[in-house]
Amino acid sequence: MTNVYYRVDDRLIHGQVITGWSRYYHLKKIIIVDDVVANDAIQKQIISLVAPPNIKVHITNVLEGSHLIKEANQNQESTLVLVKGPETLVDLARRNVTASKVVIGGMQFKHGRKKVTNTVSLTVDEAKAFQELSNANVELVLQVIPTDKAQDFKGHLNKLILREGV
Repeated sequence: MTNVYYRVDDRLIHGQVITGWSRYYHLKKIIIVDDVVANDAIQKQIISLVAPPNIKVHITNVLEGSHLIKEANQNQESTLVLVKGPETLVDLARRNVTASKVVIGGMQFKHGRKKVTNTVSLTVDEAKAFQELSNANVELVLQVIPTDKAQDFKGHLNKLILREGV
């Protein structure tokens, strides 16, 4: 059983992560990997304020994040890796950090994104990144909260690809 879990959620830390996933995985650490957030002092401060006090939170770029994730694996620390989008996971994979399973939470609808499910909307580039992960045998599951039934995301992704010609 793995001790490092991967989640795509463009809100990063919020109530579902704090109350649901942190308890479900018995987390000791959360690693947020996002180049923009890692360089934004205000966002970092806000995230630090809402994070559970008993969980160590690292907010980092892809390069440093890859080292922290490898360390968490080696130390067998229960860790959640949070990213806003699949491109970050592809970047991590290029640094030899690979997930066997990725839980997809929410990716809000906004300009340039196409609705895939009620909770996930994707740009063409995000769909391609998910496809790249899927082609690398990463299991992609849609699961907003731990008590939801995990759904295979590949089927949803394939429908978008067929519909939009991605």
